Amino acid sequence: MLRQVNGVTGKYLTGAGVVTTAGKPGLLFGYTLLGGTDISSIIFKNGGASGTALWKDSVKAQTAAGDATVSYTFTEPIVFSTDIYATLAGTDAALSVAYYQLS
Repeated sequence: MLRQVNGVTGKYLTGAGVVTTAGKPGLLFGYTLLGGTDISSIIFKNGGASGTALWKDSVKAQTAAGDATVSYTFTEPIVFSTDIYATLAGTDAALSVAYYQLS
């Protein structure tokens, strides 16, 4: 699902995948990681699944998915020169991302 306000797009992911269009650079403004029933983690990579990790975060296991979340808003966005790829791990974990695609 995509939402857009003043050029910043919101995207909801339930698994690993490209955030921007593949091969399109972007700016990462923030995210919310909803914890799953085991340890849940997110790695934002520049350049697809095998790209360079630019940011990592995690939340511990929950009794019920979504009971705990971790949110982060960057003061200055992180620049991804190739594309933004999210590696999401954890049973029933989910991710909301705020980003801007540059081209």
